[in-house]
Amino acid sequence: MSSSRKLDLKLQSLLHALASADVPEIDPRREARELKIEALRDAFRRIHSTHPAQFRPGDLVRWQPGLKHALWPLYGEVAVVVECLDPPVLSGHPSSGSTHFRESNSLVLGLNRDGGFHCWHYDGRRFERVA
Repeated sequence: MSSSRKLDLKLQSLLHALASADVPEIDPRREARELKIEALRDAFRRIHSTHPAQFRPGDLVRWQPGLKHALWPLYGEVAVVVECLDPPVLSGHPSSGSTHFRESNSLVLGLNRDGGFHCWHYDGRRFERVA
């Protein structure tokens, strides 16, 4: 009987040590917040590292991950650079609450839509060349 009692004491000691150990708690809300902050920083780095002047008419481009803010092209859909605008044309969108307000449109991209070829103006910093 004394041997089982010693085992209990050892087990109690081990459990006490585990309970009092300085183990950092995992806070899922903090981790989610940190992931959002890192995604925001990554998008900032990408939009500032892309120079629209790197594109030429005829280049095939697509949205950079996380930088799509218009209906077309869809994510993964390829568009063709029709024209590079220098200086860029500022969007005349009237509402400062819009993502397109005073947007610096440096590319004219062509897409096939509704059975025809159509062109739209875009901020070239949001795109990447398709290899």
